[in-house]
Amino acid sequence: MDTKQKKRPAAAPARRKATAAKAAPQRRRKTGAATNPDRAERQRRTTMRRKTKKQNPPAKRRVVRLPQEEIPEIIYTAPKPLTRGRFALSLVSVAAVAAAVFLTMSLFFRVETIAVAGAEKYTPWMIRQAAGVEPGDALLSIGEARVASRIRMNLPYVDEIKVGVRLPGTVEIQITELQVTYSIEDENGAWWLISADGRAVEQVTLDKALGYTRVEGLAIRTPQPGDQVQAMPGQIIDPDEGTAESQDQADADEQLDALISIMTALEHNRIIGEIALIDVTDVTAIRMEYPQLLTVSLGNAERMDYKIAYLAAAVEELADSQSGELDLSLEYSEDAVFVPAR
Repeated sequence: MDTKQKKRPAAAPARRKATAAKAAPQRRRKTGAATNPDRAERQRRTTMRRKTKKQNPPAKRRVVRLPQEEIPEIIYTAPKPLTRGRFALSLVSVAAVAAAVFLTMSLFFRVETIAVAGAEKYTPWMIRQAAGVEPGDALLSIGEARVASRIRMNLPYVDEIKVGVRLPGTVEIQITELQVTYSIEDENGAWWLISADGRAVEQVTLDKALGYTRVEGLAIRTPQPGDQVQAMPGQIIDPDEGTAESQDQADADEQLDALISIMTALEHNRIIGEIALIDVTDVTAIRMEYPQLLTVSLGNAERMDYKIAYLAAAVEELADSQSGELDLSLEYSEDAVFVPAR
């Protein structure tokens, strides 16, 4: 009995060990929380947020629109008007600059060489003398139109002139001469060579005039070399009655116009120097003569370009020695009619 009573108290320490074993994890958890303050702080904040959400539910969202910015109105400001004073000042400034540049270049660039090309009847020395340009002249002060006018005034055989300047000191003059093939008598009985456009070129003797295409039925007023010829009214003779009457200036001008149209058409079709005579006594019955006794009737001055072009084609088909009359008046048909001489 005494022995059993003494053994029972021995079981008590085992229960204390089990209780201590259960409490150990809790102490470890508490000890871990205490040793990690950042983790504890995060847990605290999370807990506080949850409580705040439950107490303050989120309010409905409201869209707030910002007021539109006002676009400023574009105001056009007109430029200041160009007054007379401002315009004059600008003009004077530009002129002063141009004058300074011109004077500066004139001092440095002088004529050293005068080159002439294309002249056959005139020598280069004659061209240079007529141009009035001398070595030492200011290169930029040479007026091309003025030089061309001087040459044409003094040298009537010159047709086209091109004047150029090449730095540092060369003046270039290109000449194209006239092909003069017509002769006509003036009011005083003197003979003149004229160009196809009716410009008087040179006064010649009758013997020399016969070597060119002579114009009959029209006289001109006495010209100066280089002048445009003017028709001189003559006498109209009536072959039936044998009487003569003075011609009107308008009729003489009509004859001259017909003559120039014929000469121009001949030049365009390269029939140069082949015609011996052009007779414009009657502008409704104009005729021409070839040296081989071939007479060409042109009728009036209408469609002259077509008639001369037809003439060039027809003459090529005729034999050189064939004589007769070629009717190109085109009065009754569009075909040329050739009537051989008997």
